Amino acid sequence: MRTWLMKRNCSFSPKQVGLFYLSIVSFSLLVAGYFLFIGVWMIIIFTSIEILALTIALYVYTRHALDYEKITIVGKQLFVERSWGGKIQIDELNTLWTKLHRSGTGRPSLTLKSSTKEVPIGFFVVMNEQEQFEKDLEKYLGV
Repeated sequence: MRTWLMKRNCSFSPKQVGLFYLSIVSFSLLVAGYFLFIGVWMIIIFTSIEILALTIALYVYTRHALDYEKITIVGKQLFVERSWGGKIQIDELNTLWTKLHRSGTGRPSLTLKSSTKEVPIGFFVVMNEQEQFEKDLEKYLGV
C-alpha cells in the first residue's frame, strides 16, 4: 500500500482564523463605539461594511483551508480522494489501465487517464516536488 497526502499550504488553522476574526471585530466595534459616542453616527455604516467584507473573506478562506488530495494504491486499485470546500470526492481506478498525463505550459497539470475516466490530480503539489511526485506515481501505474 502506498499513499500520497497533499494539503493546501495555509498559514492559519480555522481556530486561529476564528480568534483573529474575534479580535479584529472587537477592535473595530470598540473604535466605532467611541466615534458613535462623540456623535459621528456614520461610522456604524463603514464599520458594518468592513466587518461584512472581513466575514466573507475569512469564510472563503476557512472553507478551503482544510482542502486536501489523497492518492492511495492498494494492490491494483488506485483511489483518488479530494476534499474541496468540505465536499469529498473519491475516484477509483485500476493501476493496470491508468496512465499519467502531463499537460499545459508553465505549471503543468497532471491527469490520470483510464478507459472511462479522467481525474485531474496534483493541485497541492509544490512546484519543485512535482517531477519527483510524477516519477513515484508512474512506478505504480501500468505494472
